[in-house]
Amino acid sequence: MLAAPAAQAATVWEPGLRLTAEERYDDDLRLGDGAAGGQLMTKLSPRLSLTGKDGRLDMESFYAADFLMRHGSGKLSLDHRAGVELRHVLSRRLRVDSAARVFRVRDPASLPRDGLARTTSPTFFTQATLGVTGRATERLDVRAGYKFEAVRILAAGQNSGYAHTPSLEAWYRGTRRLSLGLEYRYQGFLYQGELGQSHGVAAGLRYRLTRPTTFIARAGPVRFLAPEGQQSGWAPRVHLELQRDGELLDVGVAVGHDLVGASGFANAVWADYASVVFGRRFTQRFNAFGAASFFRNGRAPAQQWGVFNGSPDVSQGYALSGGVEYRIDRRFMVQGAVDRIAQVGVPETAGTDGTGAETPGAADLTRNVFAVRLVVTPW
Repeated sequence: MLAAPAAQAATVWEPGLRLTAEERYDDDLRLGDGAAGGQLMTKLSPRLSLTGKDGRLDMESFYAADFLMRHGSGKLSLDHRAGVELRHVLSRRLRVDSAARVFRVRDPASLPRDGLARTTSPTFFTQATLGVTGRATERLDVRAGYKFEAVRILAAGQNSGYAHTPSLEAWYRGTRRLSLGLEYRYQGFLYQGELGQSHGVAAGLRYRLTRPTTFIARAGPVRFLAPEGQQSGWAPRVHLELQRDGELLDVGVAVGHDLVGASGFANAVWADYASVVFGRRFTQRFNAFGAASFFRNGRAPAQQWGVFNGSPDVSQGYALSGGVEYRIDRRFMVQGAVDRIAQVGVPETAGTDGTGAETPGAADLTRNVFAVRLVVTPW
């Protein structure tokens, strides 16, 4: 009896290992010599993870390596991914959450943000967030947050891009279903030694349509202050999101317009984005999944963001994916997936080498991927 409270309060650490073996056919421009067509490839992805939990702490971390071998050319490549996520309840009224992710990949289309895949060069991308949420009253929550992003295209003549985004927001629970919010956000965009800034306010709404379904909206104006010699101006910020986490069906829909930084090619860009993801569980063993996304961007603050019939100053693309998975038992699972990625870069927003000369980043990176995977989880 005396030992039970100590055991209950102790942090429980659980290591994990997952191995993914994938055979794919890929219409990949990175085959070399600009050759059309595709190659069969083998991809091996070991993933190590460590989770820790106690009454107040919840931590998840991982490191994964992706070994890719192209059978036709014999080329080998190695990518790295790592991340950590922490949620710490300091008291009944105060909570801290933080996360960090680091990617070093040869295929920018595999990064978690659309619009970075406008080059065939290896890319380094990192993203970190920190938030402190306090319950001011029984109905009012106040949150201070900070987000950092950095991108570097690993090619001669390219520079690192950074984005610093502190914010302060308050959410008031009007009813059990409806919450209203107000946010102030600052953005600092740093690229080639030049600093661009933005100040924005936004009103927010969060409404629970059903027990598993929530609708979120956020909108407001943004004032962009460009570096000296460039154009400043106003831009709209809109974000609409629908989330459903059900027993058999998960759906996520997001659409919006905003200013973003850390693109690797410009100080700041405006971005249109839309995405749909879903997962359908038919049985305990058999699932289906799919996703679709679209993006457009150009130089900030708002140059030609209202043009939809094509422009030499606008970069755009989309991605479609779908697949099925079957869990043989607790340790073994097989997957089949199909992906189509079409991301088009243009010289002004995507493919310059710092001297104005066009680079392969201005190419059409359309590709199709067909993959079969075996996922093994020993522990």
